[in-house]
Amino acid sequence: MDTYNAELLQTLNQIEGTGSFVVSGTKDFMPLGLAIKGVNEISFPITTTQVETMIKVAHKAPFGKGSQTIVDPNVRSAWEIDAKNISFLNKNWGKFLNTLLAETKAGLGLEKQTISANLYKLLIYETGDFFLPHKDSEKEAGMFGTLIIGLPSRHSGGSLLVRFNGEEEIIDFSDAENDYKLPFTAFFADCEHEIKPITSGHRVCLVYNLVQKQNEKVLIQHAANQEAINDLAEILSRSEAEFPFAVLLGHQYTPANFSMEALKLNDYPRAEALMEAAEKAGFYAKLGLMTSYKMGDLEVEYSRSSRRRYRSYDEYDDDDAENGVMGSEIYEESITIEHWAVDGLPPLSEIALDEDDIITDIEIGEGEPMEKEAEGYTGNAGMTIQYWYHYGAIVLWRKSNHFEILDEQEIEVKLAWLTYYLNNWETTDKKAVKKLIVDFDENDLKDSRNPPDFSVVVAILIKLNDEKFIESEVCQTLLVRVFDKISVEQWLQLLDAFDVAIFKSAFKAAGKSDKISRVEHITAILKGLQNTDSKKTNTFLMKRLGNMPTFLSKQALEKEDNNKHSKVILDNLLQLSVLKNTDESWLTDTVNNLVKAMPRKYVNDVLADSLLASKKNQDLNLAKHLFKICQQDLTNRTITKPTPPDTWTREVPKDTYYTHEWEIIKPFLESPTLQVFDYARVQAVRSAMESAIRNTTIDLKMETLRKGSPHTLRLTKTQEAYHLDLKRWEVDMALLKNLEAFYE
Repeated sequence: MDTYNAELLQTLNQIEGTGSFVVSGTKDFMPLGLAIKGVNEISFPITTTQVETMIKVAHKAPFGKGSQTIVDPNVRSAWEIDAKNISFLNKNWGKFLNTLLAETKAGLGLEKQTISANLYKLLIYETGDFFLPHKDSEKEAGMFGTLIIGLPSRHSGGSLLVRFNGEEEIIDFSDAENDYKLPFTAFFADCEHEIKPITSGHRVCLVYNLVQKQNEKVLIQHAANQEAINDLAEILSRSEAEFPFAVLLGHQYTPANFSMEALKLNDYPRAEALMEAAEKAGFYAKLGLMTSYKMGDLEVEYSRSSRRRYRSYDEYDDDDAENGVMGSEIYEESITIEHWAVDGLPPLSEIALDEDDIITDIEIGEGEPMEKEAEGYTGNAGMTIQYWYHYGAIVLWRKSNHFEILDEQEIEVKLAWLTYYLNNWETTDKKAVKKLIVDFDENDLKDSRNPPDFSVVVAILIKLNDEKFIESEVCQTLLVRVFDKISVEQWLQLLDAFDVAIFKSAFKAAGKSDKISRVEHITAILKGLQNTDSKKTNTFLMKRLGNMPTFLSKQALEKEDNNKHSKVILDNLLQLSVLKNTDESWLTDTVNNLVKAMPRKYVNDVLADSLLASKKNQDLNLAKHLFKICQQDLTNRTITKPTPPDTWTREVPKDTYYTHEWEIIKPFLESPTLQVFDYARVQAVRSAMESAIRNTTIDLKMETLRKGSPHTLRLTKTQEAYHLDLKRWEVDMALLKNLEAFYE
């Protein structure tokens, strides 16, 4: 570790919170009124006879292994009864539990947090039972630790060993339980712990999940740490780091419950102090979860005292694999920040770190991981196991390098930071914000399942109130790029806030682009302007509406992939056309571009559907023009009703890929009388014929007859094409009648 890192850690480690990683004690016995479903009320001390009765309604206690829950007596030997089958008849038990929680909070240094204890299990350890070293998995949202309450039952052994960061505490319930006391202990979930074997009697205890109130906000006062904060700020100011680096905290955390309020013991005040020092030193600081990932060869512990490595499939056993550990050979490893606390500054995208980017005195990737997953024998591939360690960390980067870093971030991150700047406008560098909003490129704007919301860009443009900037080439380019990703409502706000003339170029460029979604968006914006009273806005509306024939000429409206957009465009244009109802030149140009190609699906699903959508369309000249064209097209398509073919002759396909197959069945296809052709060949040859027919539109039905060898592919001529043509004719005929009735 270099001198700089050591100095920073030494200063940071001077800051301490209250509390310990484990707290324990004893309470005077009070009647619980413990009732278990299927068992009489339990009396104390618990006798061997009662334990035997309880075990009859219990089941073997499992343990968590990655995402799986496993029962393995070589790892854990105990009985458990689920919380749903347990009740307390003494109403004062709740008050007792609250008193215990208050002591637990103080012991763990959580005085300012709101926590609760949710009953999880009742555990029974018989003589010889144990639980090997492990860490508790997250059993419910907000869980950060475990509370155990021992119940009076005579036993010896069964000590609980709790370890964290090189320290170990030993908690022995046997003396207290033998003296009719209620011993208890509580510890954080990332503490490794184990139960030593019971040497006599029975150890019985209640296990509770300690859960923190979600979204709790706690203001920590750290005046006592101000000197250390000033020292940290001075040390950070000497940093030569140009890109993000991380300072690790002391605990591991699960991604699901990671937040500032979830930090444990010294982590909270140190994180608070480091973030305040970062601000003083000109850094941004964000709480993140640093994940150390490793994948290596799987070594399997097939007994409690020895270890072996699988050499062949014959040796493989699923249960053994679940108890495996990582061997010395590492195949893949990485260190990333991919989970960020939701509070505080906006996050960055997932970032990869080198060990040189991490300041810590912790051995990364050592000890029990937060998550692990074994992958068994998969043929040629060896058996592997994966480890995930999740360390709390403060990620820091210089404010002077911030925009260079943001330039490489995902679009959601850029937009989140723009929102942050908007909410902190007085202290925001306006020039830097302008640079950021015009730097979105095509890669940022690729369509995704969750299209980004660019409303913040509009809000910032309005806040900047800089028409010259909006008129600049870079800003106009931005507006075209994000044109259809700015909502109609946001566009209306922009047009209302500025002289609409400055947006003329952006609208024209968007309309002339090859993206039909932009033309659709233009028609929606123009429809939104239709009810405005502003003279400038009305002039802008009419000019852009006048551009529509040109915009339409650039689009392949008739393409099936565009039909959804085309339908919206036409619906909007029909409403807007009332403004051009007597402009014959506009009507002619618009109609010509709407019907420059007329495939059946476009006519039926777009043109005719829009024409039938509203009674108001009947009075619009655009609708009347389109009706006549659709009427003629449908009339031409329905003038002759399809009839069945006179013979069984079918046209031979003309594609050249399956020439050999067509030559074989050509006589059959051309025959006016033959309806069935049996093709007995080996499977490979039959498969070629099946592929030829399956990939061609042809009136043949296929059936494999599996009698005899080789099997026979039976081809039967059908009248499918005729039936399809007839169905289309009937649909077209009905549509024609509906249109003529609508526009009579």
